[in-house]
Amino acid sequence: MSKAPAASTHSAPTASSASCRKALGAYYTAAPVVDFLVTWGLGLGGGAVMDPSCGDGRFLVAAARQGATRLVGCDLDPVALRTAKASLSDAGSGADWHQGDFFLLAPEREAHVDLVVGNPPFIRYQHFSGETRARALASALRVGARLSRLSASWAPFLLHAMQFLRPGGAMGMVVPAELAQTAYGTETLRALCAGFARVRLLTFRRNWFDDAQQETFLLLAEDRGGATASAELVPLDRIQDLAGFAVSAAGQDGFSLDTARGGRLGLAFVAPAARDLYLRLIDRADVVELCSLGEVANGYVSGANEFFHCTAADGAQRELPQEWLLPIARNSRSLVGLTFTQRDIACAEARGVPHHLILPREDDLFAADSVALEAFQRAGERAGIPARYKCRTRKPWWRVPGLIRADVLLPYMIGSEPRASVNCGNALYPNSLHGLRLANPMLAVRVVLGLASSLSLLSMELVGRSYGGGILKLEPTEMQRVRLVLPICGEQELSAAFGQADASLRDGDFKTVVQTADRLILTDQLGLSTQDVECLRQARAALVERRLARSRRTKQ
Repeated sequence: MSKAPAASTHSAPTASSASCRKALGAYYTAAPVVDFLVTWGLGLGGGAVMDPSCGDGRFLVAAARQGATRLVGCDLDPVALRTAKASLSDAGSGADWHQGDFFLLAPEREAHVDLVVGNPPFIRYQHFSGETRARALASALRVGARLSRLSASWAPFLLHAMQFLRPGGAMGMVVPAELAQTAYGTETLRALCAGFARVRLLTFRRNWFDDAQQETFLLLAEDRGGATASAELVPLDRIQDLAGFAVSAAGQDGFSLDTARGGRLGLAFVAPAARDLYLRLIDRADVVELCSLGEVANGYVSGANEFFHCTAADGAQRELPQEWLLPIARNSRSLVGLTFTQRDIACAEARGVPHHLILPREDDLFAADSVALEAFQRAGERAGIPARYKCRTRKPWWRVPGLIRADVLLPYMIGSEPRASVNCGNALYPNSLHGLRLANPMLAVRVVLGLASSLSLLSMELVGRSYGGGILKLEPTEMQRVRLVLPICGEQELSAAFGQADASLRDGDFKTVVQTADRLILTDQLGLSTQDVECLRQARAALVERRLARSRRTKQ
């Protein structure tokens, strides 16, 4: 495999460097979490405990201290495993040890256990490959989960680990929020619900893994061999709350995440009234997904923005042919209004921010611009640009592919104010933005104003994924699921509302933009009450504050 997770109340092993642990996908677990998961699992009965990625042994040590009768520890990292053995020896106990790829351990050849507990390895799909991945995906398939090659290591790891449980056994694991946010995560969650009578996810408002970039949950799965239609999400504030948390009460105030219908994770963190209102609204025929209006596409990857981007003035000074310089919207900061115009490009470049892409024509080698192209190539070679990954994998290296002109420019990474703009400047855009190519380009203004309503802003929070830095990220497949209502008012009223909102955004007044869209769409068109509109606003604000609070804690 390529990773080993955490375990034990001891400190992380000093023998393995931080970079080595990260390469193995290992993040060591805080003592309150270790104690909680072990206490919960052993409280269900039985004394045989396995940590399939034991790291330094902290989960096994905690289990030994709480009376576990048989311990099994597995890890890929021999240094971590030696530390785990020493830690357990200090606690006056021993274990059955397995060093190597966990997916080589066959459940049918091992004595099953009562509790699987720990923190699985987290390795992105780019580094989770080869025979290990093939074995992992095959194991997941044995419990009915068809995981894609884009799956990170933790997902098949959980599904392999559950196969070592006796009927009625339990699993308590640290898991990433991707379990309820990604396609492969929800497939994993569906398989867990098909294999346990009760599945709960304890969530936390404050992120407690300082060096992990995404939100983390605790998985509590009971009664192996049973099944349930949904997982229960139980929101908590911080891991210190676990000390006084009554596990038997979990679910009483929780939120049911229906794995068959595809649950919306964020709904667990908003008030029940807002949750019910949102679900009623999206069932309306006039509340549509963005993909019903056109195609959402990510932008180009230059491979070296500092080389391929320039200002118009810089291009002229370098005597680049004018037709090589194509206007671009560089990122979300470029979208200062509800329209993106040539004037916006000029203002950005006046501040020294390049908003043109250099794109020589392929036939320029044999045309009048051949001298300029040869100079451009030499400059790139001196800077080592042809050796950059994206450049060396394309031919010719000096011509950026994947160029798209969209009707609407959309955000990809969002802070507190998502911005969409009508592409009046006919600009290209890199992969720091998305673009929407509409089936009917005449709807662009209505789409942009629709996306500014509190309903759409809440939808973005619900379909996107937040990371440890507090950023909300929407991939194209997620952005296309954002809900919106197109304003149906006449052109004169639409133009007045859009102009007011555009001016407000350019003045830095995002709140007025939202109020304008809400009045036109939610109040006048859908007939929502002032209380209902405020309910949607507060729900969205709660989700924004939740992810930004984790960002503030990470910085502290």
